Amino acid sequence: MVSNKVSDAKLERVLASIAPTTLPMQAFGPGPVEWFERPRPVWAWVQWPHRSAERVACWAHAANDRVVFLRVPCEGGHWEPVVWRNAVRVRRPDER
Repeated sequence: MVSNKVSDAKLERVLASIAPTTLPMQAFGPGPVEWFERPRPVWAWVQWPHRSAERVACWAHAANDRVVFLRVPCEGGHWEPVVWRNAVRVRRPDER
């Protein structure tokens, strides 16, 4: 007989694999996107479909007057969501 119980560890792995929400291309607006030569350290509010938004330390790779393209570290790699520009702040070197 097979058990239908899901262990807490398995549930955590599944939830950790759910990608953050990202803005659609229509939100980018008419302004050109500037791709940075080097990623910039930032704090960003990232939204998730299954939990509350959270402020995370991540990297900005591109932006325009409306949106910022991020690289958010996660277990086993990274996510690349696009968020509103006002949800992002530059991280100082002394901030973690």
